[in-house]
Amino acid sequence: MKERHTALIVEDHTEIAEDLVDILQSVDCDGVVVNNRDDALSAVQSRSFCLILLDLQIKSSGGSIKAHVEYGRALLRKIRQADSEHNGSTFCLPILVVSGFARERDEAVDVMKDGASYLIQKPLDSKRVSEEIRHAFQASGRRTHELCHQRPPVQRPNFSEGVVISIPGDRLRRRTRVLVGGMPVELTDSSLKVLLRLLVAHQARSPVHKIELGASSEQGFKGVSILRNELKPVLAGIDIIENDYQGNYSFTNQVVIGECAAERLRKIGNSEISKLAEQLVGRKV
Repeated sequence: MKERHTALIVEDHTEIAEDLVDILQSVDCDGVVVNNRDDALSAVQSRSFCLILLDLQIKSSGGSIKAHVEYGRALLRKIRQADSEHNGSTFCLPILVVSGFARERDEAVDVMKDGASYLIQKPLDSKRVSEEIRHAFQASGRRTHELCHQRPPVQRPNFSEGVVISIPGDRLRRRTRVLVGGMPVELTDSSLKVLLRLLVAHQARSPVHKIELGASSEQGFKGVSILRNELKPVLAGIDIIENDYQGNYSFTNQVVIGECAAERLRKIGNSEISKLAEQLVGRKV
């Protein structure tokens, strides 16, 4: 009999939990449901799961009365601390946060910093959830359950020639793959624009002000924080972006500009991305 993936569902709303089980069945995956933090911790300590679907607003234990977002956040951090293995592109154990409590950008960034692989907003769209689950299995190297028994080796970034950033332009759904020290990272279009602006400024050997990066004059700029967070898994603790108190940002001297596939980036259909990419074609620093 063919082995199937098994996912842990941490959700205290019965109907939503049942919906998630049905969605998992549609992608050839079984689901185990728990409705509180303590039972979830017991489950992950007693057996292995191929994927975790986690609601943030859960109770601390089966006997608790009130659910709280921080219980889910604490559980996320605990699971990720115990299983932080990374394959160079994403975490080997995908944790998909399924929640209505991370709608604002700052909250979403914090959830990703806590170790989430993806964020799915409630109310659920069954098609989108199934797509995210398939994508999570593919990106983590778990296309079949047999591969779950063969955890991919942990790859290390190659910084022997500096931190080389290349943009081959491969698209995976709505993200673009870049290579950082030879390691793949998939960026959203907004983060890709920040990266490109920083690379263009690095090429010109000058900083770029936060307003040029997309901020308004009276606010701080979250785009760099988001980019830092997306690059963090492959940088082995190195911060390659520096800034001053006047709102100027730049890459450190460690960064080396690699190849940029402008033709592929033009196919994204974003004029700003296309314009920035053209400035990097054929240039190496």
